[in-house]
Amino acid sequence: MKRLTITTILFGALAFSSCNKYLDVTPRAQTTKDQIFSTEKGFRDALTGAYIQMKSNNTYGGGLMWSTIEYMARNWDVQGNSITITNLTNATYTDAQVRGTLDNTYADLYKVIASVNSILERIDGQQSIFTGNNYALIKGEALALRAFNHFDVLRMFGPMPDNSGNTTLLPYVTEVTHDIITPVNFQEFAKNILADLDAAEALMKDKDPILSYSLAELNPVASSSAPPVVADNFYMYRQIRLNYYAVLALKARVYMYLAATDPANKVKAAQYAQLVVDAKDRTGRPTFRLGRESDRVAGDYLMSAEHIAALSVYNLETIATGTFGESGQLARNDFNIQDGFYYLNNLFPVAERTSDVRWKEMWVYKLTNPSYVMYRKFIQKPSAPVLQVPLLRLSEMYLILTECAGTKETAETWYRAYCNEKGIPFPSGFNATAWETDRKNKMIREYVREFYGEGQTFFTYKRYNVTTLPASWTYSYYTGTPARYVVPKPDREINYNNK
Repeated sequence: MKRLTITTILFGALAFSSCNKYLDVTPRAQTTKDQIFSTEKGFRDALTGAYIQMKSNNTYGGGLMWSTIEYMARNWDVQGNSITITNLTNATYTDAQVRGTLDNTYADLYKVIASVNSILERIDGQQSIFTGNNYALIKGEALALRAFNHFDVLRMFGPMPDNSGNTTLLPYVTEVTHDIITPVNFQEFAKNILADLDAAEALMKDKDPILSYSLAELNPVASSSAPPVVADNFYMYRQIRLNYYAVLALKARVYMYLAATDPANKVKAAQYAQLVVDAKDRTGRPTFRLGRESDRVAGDYLMSAEHIAALSVYNLETIATGTFGESGQLARNDFNIQDGFYYLNNLFPVAERTSDVRWKEMWVYKLTNPSYVMYRKFIQKPSAPVLQVPLLRLSEMYLILTECAGTKETAETWYRAYCNEKGIPFPSGFNATAWETDRKNKMIREYVREFYGEGQTFFTYKRYNVTTLPASWTYSYYTGTPARYVVPKPDREINYNNK
């Protein structure tokens, strides 16, 4: 079979004058990597490079954030005559162009994994070169990145979580190799994700600066003249890295996904979500807080105060304008009736949204094509841009705690706390009869409304095995089936090498 090569091996010039000289030639890439990983800075740079890779158009700089995966959930409607996007929204995964797009996402996820595996295969042998807590932080973040990217491979290309079976499907890659890695089943794959997260948690516990300083201290404004609270700027801006609390939040997300197979995992999901919600900085204030109306008024539509982990995107303002603006492709089809909307009125009921910060000023009709509605979450306020895209948010932890609560009263307590900050009316609690069904329906809707454009809707539908949506949520009828949710992995083998 053909190979889908993630990275290319570059060899030095070969000496042809003698066989001995030929055998003495060292591959240039190997030499370079030996040099890179001979210093602490080299390991830092390699880790930074992995984060940069995560911003590819095929993953969290597009495909797994606001474009491909959101079309698959029908959060956007097709403008124009794009056959490829139409096939994508219809889950026609056999289409050559669609296949290429999805294969590229798969490959780019494993490209990040290959990069962090390069770090992990060398870091223990070089532990003596590190100063302070850098060994623990770099290795912990590398493990967390490996788990994060593998988990989205599982969510996208893996089986239905409520019917995972025992078939070997996907490779969990922990080494840099030319060889094809033997696939494992759903249970083994998930076990490996959690093992990496357990190790990352143990490494960063008591060592991550986010445990010792407030975010205000670690995220100083550019105009600040105050000296940094830490001498090493590698310790700054922990929210745009997979920090200690991001590891806990990711464990909550993973256990929540695994609860579809084993409801006992809800206990662990709630446990880790609670740890994040309860986190306090050294001043005794919550480390993270939910986004609220004051953030929206300030132009922080991304609610950065609740970002547990994010990716820094320096040109997000330009990307957002081109993607979501008048000329952008990402928009919803809607009828301009009543107060201006029809389908969005069903997702955000008029009676409920007066103060909802996810609604107010977020949706506007295009001037050039008034049948389509634009979304403003990623549009930046020039005076105070928030140039980062969220990977994990505090909102999700509240929804997990609501979903995992064993009693109606406890579930209402968590959901009401969430609603109070978001401006969502919740005066009467969940329905007195069949309250768990009411909770489930509200949770599905909240994941869509809260994380619109952030790549979570499709995975939410898959986790709940949603077959149809409530009437008129979307312009195009949505049908959810395993054939839609289980995206075929590439037909070609992958070389998991990054040497």
